[in-house]
This record gives sequence, structure tokens and C-alpha cells, in this order.
Amino acid sequence: MTKARQWPNNAKEARDRAAESLNEGVMALAPVVLQRVQFDRSETLRRQAVALYAMQTALRLLEGVGAQTTVPEV
Repeated sequence: MTKARQWPNNAKEARDRAAESLNEGVMALAPVVLQRVQFDRSETLRRQAVALYAMQTALRLLEGVGAQTTVPEV
């Protein structure tokens, strides 16, 4: 009998962790974007940083299991 492949299990874990990270980013930005709550400048910046970090984390997790991404021009 052949040994089960490790990749599907690793990809599932990366997918789930990426989804959790993106959810964290959405939760940080939603009140700012939807303007349900008024934040001062420092809190807005903090929330933007949390969201950016969450998106970068999700990208690294997905790239780690083979997702192809491109580098955006800034």
C-alpha cells in the first residue's frame, strides 16, 4: 500500500489559516470602511496596518503550498 500524500493536508491547513487571517483583516477594516464608527487617525492607521499584515500573512501561507502570485507595482 502506498503512503498518503502530505500535500493535501498541508494545503488544507494553509487554506484554513489564510482564511482566519483574512477574516481578522476584514474585522479590522469593516468599521473604518463602512463608517459605522468614527475613529481617530491613529486608530484608523492601526486598523489598516492590522489588515495589511493579515493579507500578507494569508499570501505567504498560500504561496507556501504552491499558490502563484504576482508582485503588484506600487
